[in-house]
Amino acid sequence: MRRKTTKFLTSSILIGLAILVPACNLSSAIATPDYDATYSLLSTQVAATLAFTPTPEISPTPSQTPDPFFFTPTPQPTYLLPTAGPRPPYYTLQSGEFPYCIARRFNVDPKELLVINNLSSGLIYAPGLVLTIPQSDRPFPPPRALRPHPTTFTVPEYQMTVYKAACYFGDIEPAAILQYNGLTSPILSMGQTLQIP
Repeated sequence: MRRKTTKFLTSSILIGLAILVPACNLSSAIATPDYDATYSLLSTQVAATLAFTPTPEISPTPSQTPDPFFFTPTPQPTYLLPTAGPRPPYYTLQSGEFPYCIARRFNVDPKELLVINNLSSGLIYAPGLVLTIPQSDRPFPPPRALRPHPTTFTVPEYQMTVYKAACYFGDIEPAAILQYNGLTSPILSMGQTLQIP
């Protein structure tokens, strides 16, 4: 049966070549192809392609250790979260942020932050305001986190920023949320689910 299949495929290929070769505008100076050599070459290639390759048997009972021939584990993503470094000397407020949120994020005394920036408590400040960040050792009064995390967070409003989402949790860096979720834009979509580290 295999020889018949091989002969059939080889003959089909040769017939196709016999139809295509005259259709080409070949110069009479080009020698006529050697059909016997072509047939021999194609027969060898077809026979090699159709050669029997034994299929490994699959055991009905799974083995204790996964066989790499049948199982390739999917690598788990690695998240490198920003590490806590020195506080920046200045910070520019982004959309959805406010001074008290920045005090939580950088673990500084909120009263000191307001005093050195001549700000009042309870007021809303526009994005773009540059804050001087205190460098003293007076921390934010505990607890710094507004909400527990790690957790998931569903964006509740249109055009919410990752900065506002970070303020929602208090002590998390917006860059950590971006990196953990593989995001490149700080603008979030309403209903989008984020993983908060």
